Amino acid sequence: MKSLTLDTIFSLRPEGTLCCDLSGEIVFFNPAFKIFFKSLSTDDLFVGGNIFDLLPSRYRELWRLYIGQPTGEDNIISLIQDDKVRYWQLSFASSPADDEAGWSLLVRDITPLQSQLNELRDSYQALENQFIDGADQIETNIILAREISERKIAQEKLSESKERLSQIIDGNSIPTFVLDKNHRITHWNKALARLTGLAYEEVIGRDVQWRAFYSHKRPTMADLVLEKAPEREIKRFYDHKYRRSVLLKDSYEVEDRFEWQGEHKWLFFTAAPLINRAGEIIGAVETLQDITDRKEMEEKFLLYQDILEKRVKERTTQLQKTYEQLLHAEKLSAVGKLAASIAHEFGNPIIGIRNFLIGLHKTAIMDQDDSEMLDLAIEECQRVKDLISNLQNFNRPTSGAASPMDIHKAIDDMLLFCKKSFKENKILVKKDYQTQMPRVVAVVDQIKQVILNCLNNAQEAIYPGQGIISISTEVIGNMALLHIKDTGKGIKENDLIHIFEPFFSTKPAVEGTGLGLSVSYGIMKKHRGNIEVTETSAQGTTFTISLPIS
Repeated sequence: MKSLTLDTIFSLRPEGTLCCDLSGEIVFFNPAFKIFFKSLSTDDLFVGGNIFDLLPSRYRELWRLYIGQPTGEDNIISLIQDDKVRYWQLSFASSPADDEAGWSLLVRDITPLQSQLNELRDSYQALENQFIDGADQIETNIILAREISERKIAQEKLSESKERLSQIIDGNSIPTFVLDKNHRITHWNKALARLTGLAYEEVIGRDVQWRAFYSHKRPTMADLVLEKAPEREIKRFYDHKYRRSVLLKDSYEVEDRFEWQGEHKWLFFTAAPLINRAGEIIGAVETLQDITDRKEMEEKFLLYQDILEKRVKERTTQLQKTYEQLLHAEKLSAVGKLAASIAHEFGNPIIGIRNFLIGLHKTAIMDQDDSEMLDLAIEECQRVKDLISNLQNFNRPTSGAASPMDIHKAIDDMLLFCKKSFKENKILVKKDYQTQMPRVVAVVDQIKQVILNCLNNAQEAIYPGQGIISISTEVIGNMALLHIKDTGKGIKENDLIHIFEPFFSTKPAVEGTGLGLSVSYGIMKKHRGNIEVTETSAQGTTFTISLPIS
């Protein structure tokens, strides 16, 4: 005869068998256990998998509790299979300390025992009928006594099973309560008492389960399941909070927020009906799980997501604005090159006209009025020549070479640029130059750029109509100071800290790049000088430019 392996022997047994190591990794299971496990979970068993990962959450802690019991103690659970209640006996055993660490589980279907109890009840009824029909009194009494004895034994076993069930529920770490068909509490375990603050003695046998969760009397989900409440009734109490359970028929899952002693908690709870052999609902069970940490993480995630989306939107807007400013800067650069080119083309004719007028003045005989008009024409030609020369110098790439410069001449050159626009806007320029102003060593065209930026900003700050720009110079210590003060609208306090930042501008993108003061600040720092706002109010602003004296 072919020898049988241990695996083959277990595979032939009707009892379900499972072997795992201490971590729960599956080492062996037989077909009978696989059939039993399908009544617990839709996941497939496989050797090497972890039984605690495959088990539904409501059984994990229960099994760990069973494994920790002394070997030899049996545990009974009931499961709904094919719309019928089946009873299973679970026997957990741990390996001796000197063997390889692990544990095993033996599962037996004890549903036939319940069937025998039912048959006993039926037999008892038959005996009673026989007694009524006049059967032999003595024989009936003997049979009746035997049946009563057997019934008593069955009731004791049933009572023992109920006691075991109570111990399992009470020892479970998952908060749980059970209701009978009259909505009275039959089980209220320690975990739920710790969570809600209501002790077992306060609630057992009473219809007060609502007190643990609500400030007024209203049905819990277990109450609604017990009553087979219609969907609209469940929606009335748990709208947007509930869903049907995918694991148990006629069961519901809910996520809701509660408050105990001023502390808010999020709970996930499942309510399921308890059904007898006849398919009648005889009670309901509800389990609860504290998911506050998970909910807080979700809220933080949503908050960070909103912040990130806002920042992305801000960055996108800023990039768009920067692009528009750079585009405008390119246009300004092109205009500057065009202006320099035009200035070059106008330069030679203007010099020729001036020289011709000078020659005419020397040789022609004219009256006093004509002579004065000719002098004025020569002066205007010279002014146009100087303007063209300044324009060419301003747009010519900087050499970067520092040399002694007259700060007053640089100011006058830039005022020549602004003369026409100042006149059109009725802006009066007041100058207060210090006498015998020492020269400063600087890159002339760069300092002129800083002065022109300040003059343009002063002009734009003045309200439409008459205004005054005051320009003064002085020497303090080894620094030459230039003050440019306007009678404009001033600078807002919130904008003051940003005015020297690149691309910051209070003007529309098509009117300003936001680079003028930023570039000016960089130029002054390279010259070991400074540019700052020394005074601002609703009556005007003062910019002060400081340079070291050579």
